[in-house]
Amino acid sequence: MERLIKVQKEIKGSNLEAMKECQDILDTRMKPQKSLGILEELAIKVAGMTSKPLNTLEKGCHFIASADNGVIEEGVSSCPLEYTRIVSEAMLSSFAAIGILCESLNISLNLIDVGIKGDIPREYGNLYLKKVAYGTKNFTQEPAMSLDEVICAIEVGIEMIKDKKEYDFFSNGEMGIANTTTSSAILYALTKESIEKVVGCGAGLSDEGLKRKKTVIKNSVEKYNLFNKEPLEVLRCVGGLDIACMVGLYLGASLEKKPMLIDGFISAVAALVATRIEPKVKGYIIATHMSEEPGMKVVMNALELKPFLDMQMRLGEGTGAVLAYPILKAAMNIPKVMKTKDEVYNLFQ
Repeated sequence: MERLIKVQKEIKGSNLEAMKECQDILDTRMKPQKSLGILEELAIKVAGMTSKPLNTLEKGCHFIASADNGVIEEGVSSCPLEYTRIVSEAMLSSFAAIGILCESLNISLNLIDVGIKGDIPREYGNLYLKKVAYGTKNFTQEPAMSLDEVICAIEVGIEMIKDKKEYDFFSNGEMGIANTTTSSAILYALTKESIEKVVGCGAGLSDEGLKRKKTVIKNSVEKYNLFNKEPLEVLRCVGGLDIACMVGLYLGASLEKKPMLIDGFISAVAALVATRIEPKVKGYIIATHMSEEPGMKVVMNALELKPFLDMQMRLGEGTGAVLAYPILKAAMNIPKVMKTKDEVYNLFQ
């Protein structure tokens, strides 16, 4: 816990002076002011992260946190438990969507086994065995994790960023059957929003299954009185090891003063937890795409962020976030490469 407190203290807020410098540079370029909209906003936000008005983002690194969730015993998922391990291995082999996209975009993909119930039997160079536990407990019966397990999983995420700090920017995704239940429970507790707005069908859950999922979440949040608890306690009672690890990834990226791209619903809930633990994290996160999961609107409102892509996706894994890499790279070149009106006139008149 002491180390987590130390990390919180070491995270610096956005550099407002660098942001203003970037804004001033953009305003002098040969274009109407703010005519490049989100591209300009991205350049300015990254300036605040790095404390430099001009930036280059070339090397991107994507993390997938994989873990199983004991609440699957309540029939809240249409997929069997072993899917977490099997799909994780498909990701590592670049057969799953995220692997295909990362390979297509030349993005380094790394999978963290922070809590898969079984073990991946084959060796992979991009697999990181950081297992805190063999899945969480069924939170309808008892808290999902101990506080030590929560802290340990968060620290895994922080360490992964530290180990990969040669990269310019990061994104994250997850793999864990029943993790739309854990993330929805966290969001329900932290926002006190209507259960109908927070909970969706996840990976193709039936109407009956969705009803059961809402009941499980509502009853469990009330059982632990989570509407009035701190984010770490919410995470401990109804969260997942994958989400805790992603919280650490957000904290770690903020500590290193580098961008972390939010993917979809579960990644966004982890971002919300991270900002509730340390509000300065908000200066280092970038919302990328609007997941089709209904709770995404709730979590984006809570974070006061607006995604700039709408791909009608709800897969997770980080698939939406990695698609934003080329946009972010291009945004950095606008203030650096574009000329002022006078410079252009001198060149071409």
